[in-house]
Amino acid sequence: MTSRRGNNMSGSSRAERGAKTKRVFRPGRKLPTLIVGFLLVLLLISFFSHFQKLYILQGEIKDIKTQLQQLSKKNEELKVQLKQAQSDAYIEQVAREKLGLVKPGESRIVTEQ
Repeated sequence: MTSRRGNNMSGSSRAERGAKTKRVFRPGRKLPTLIVGFLLVLLLISFFSHFQKLYILQGEIKDIKTQLQQLSKKNEELKVQLKQAQSDAYIEQVAREKLGLVKPGESRIVTEQ
């Protein structure tokens, strides 16, 4: 009887046997490499996604700071106008020019246009 271990097989029959056998997927060799590669790709995508969001937020912060400066300037101008509007001289000027009022003892002169 011949043994099944292939001791009695010649070199040519071994080559034929190797050519005919199908390659079997062995997850022990390539699977960890594929998993690590996949995780690296996910990590890079996540990193660049967060970097893009950070860049957009920095631009928005810059725009908001510009708006804040403009509104602060407008606020100061409005405070000055409010102070002027509350002064007696401004109130008297508006009363004379827009309302046509006069002080006691003064007479109003109306010009025709």
